[in-house]
Amino acid sequence: MASFKIALLLGVIAFANACSQAPGTTTTTVTTTVTTVSADDGETGILSAHERSLIRKTWEQARKDGDVPPKILFRFVKAHPEYQQKFTKFANVPKAELMGNGNFLAQAYTILAGLNVVIQSLSSQELLASQLNALGGAHQARGATPIMFEQFGGILEEVLAEELGSGFTAEARQAWKNGLAALVAGIAKNLKKPEDLADPQTKLTPHQIHDVQRSWENIRAGRNAIVSSLFVKLFKETPRIQKFFANFGTVPVDSLPGNAEYEKQVALVADRLDTMISAMDDKLQLLGNVNYMRYTHTARAIPRGPWEDFSRLLLDVLSSKGVSSDDLDSWKGVLTVFVNGISPAKN
Repeated sequence: MASFKIALLLGVIAFANACSQAPGTTTTTVTTTVTTVSADDGETGILSAHERSLIRKTWEQARKDGDVPPKILFRFVKAHPEYQQKFTKFANVPKAELMGNGNFLAQAYTILAGLNVVIQSLSSQELLASQLNALGGAHQARGATPIMFEQFGGILEEVLAEELGSGFTAEARQAWKNGLAALVAGIAKNLKKPEDLADPQTKLTPHQIHDVQRSWENIRAGRNAIVSSLFVKLFKETPRIQKFFANFGTVPVDSLPGNAEYEKQVALVADRLDTMISAMDDKLQLLGNVNYMRYTHTARAIPRGPWEDFSRLLLDVLSSKGVSSDDLDSWKGVLTVFVNGISPAKN
């Protein structure tokens, strides 16, 4: 049984700062405080005691070379140039100048500090789990994905192999593979997958688009009947909304089905809804449709309330049609985007 002291670097609790620094933030300042954690080298963790020992030993050997952290980060942004834009302090620094750039080097050694913490924490499941949860949560809002962490781990392994040569044995390499895989799995629990990342312009995720288009395809043949039932419920709930439709504004609600002008409006709305849903995976078409709806309905002075009511009633119909709860969640998100785009909330 042996105790060890872990230098817990608050604020830099893991190695993946390299792939997800938020735009507008400054380079992390490293401050340290010492926390004592009791851990048995034989304690069951994500790796065997022998694997943990190999990782610590090879890491201690590699980090003696002060160029290792910059090499890792440089190799990472060179292999994935799009990730350099995540670092506002050196986003536009030419690749040839990165290794001499102060902000780049500061970030590289922040990663070194974080790696030290993670590696020394491998024997403590509780501490490691806390770190991974915090790391995943911190990077979720920044759009980090598991694949970014996997890519960083692959680069790290390559650099270690180059630095250590024959000292990076097959057994040590496998220990690192196992360790990195476990770390990525732990982090990924709190990260968004690519399909769950919202487009910055449309505010929709691929997952939402897929769910809505798939479930709509199953009921779109009856879209006129769906819209008609929505209008009837809407007009009965809030009679003044019917007044926005001059051609049938005074027709009794129960007499609307079959009225030529009403049916024409129903078909128009149903087809517009169908067009917007079909175009969701084409950003330009979607934005164009939303902007067109906003322009045409602003001129008619239709307030936000009716749009929100229409969306609410549509969700009720979808539920009655057997649309799953998961798909309904996607519909809620999509309809919120539509309403916000067509009739933005006033501050």
